[in-house]
Amino acid sequence: MEKAKQRLLLESADAADFKQSGIRGDERAASLASFFGDRLPDRFGVEKGEAIDYVDTRTGQLDFVIYDRARCAPIRVGKENLLLPCEALYCVIEVKTRVTQGELDTSYVAAGKVRELRPFKHLFIAARQDGCGADDNRDRCLYVIFGYTSNLGNGAEWAKKEYERLTTAAASAGVAPDCVDRLIVLDRGLINPQKGAGKWEAGKADSVFLESYLHVVNFLARESERRKPVDWQIYGPESASGWKSLA
Repeated sequence: MEKAKQRLLLESADAADFKQSGIRGDERAASLASFFGDRLPDRFGVEKGEAIDYVDTRTGQLDFVIYDRARCAPIRVGKENLLLPCEALYCVIEVKTRVTQGELDTSYVAAGKVRELRPFKHLFIAARQDGCGADDNRDRCLYVIFGYTSNLGNGAEWAKKEYERLTTAAASAGVAPDCVDRLIVLDRGLINPQKGAGKWEAGKADSVFLESYLHVVNFLARESERRKPVDWQIYGPESASGWKSLA
């Protein structure tokens, strides 16, 4: 993990050679996606693209998604992006070079679109709390904002100030703060918006990186065991009426 983190930071520094900020962001997102793609079991795909549900609700482009490619092929695979049925979607990771209020505002709008998707004709739900079981048979999609740094001061008050910006971004987008499951800032720490909890770990990027990775992996292990197979018929036209018995 230490070597992987150092490689990620090196590739992030290399991305700075590009003048256009969009290209720099794409390079950093691709680097983190490659990290997950190299380490997750083969059943999980890691790609950039867009998710869709059976009524054509769409997310718009996402930095990268983690999905179940063992049981569900994408609807379409383009040169750089895929179109994915939301029933196969497990995790969305948005990558930010520097976390700012503007970036958080943009992320919460995108997270709200993910929460509007209807896998198996039901909305994604927020993380269950207080040890509640998953016997409701509802599906979750983990939404993570991963930042390399923040434009806030790197002090003991960072987590509280960053959390306040998260709640401001959620209110601006008109969505619940729990649409984002984790904010990870590599050189600062982690925040759980749903619980209103966080921790500042300046100078402990190894710990932040490892905890973040394990959180995603543990979620994938749990959610993939519960997820039902995709019913492709709901993406097709409604069955025509007028069938008669010919027997």
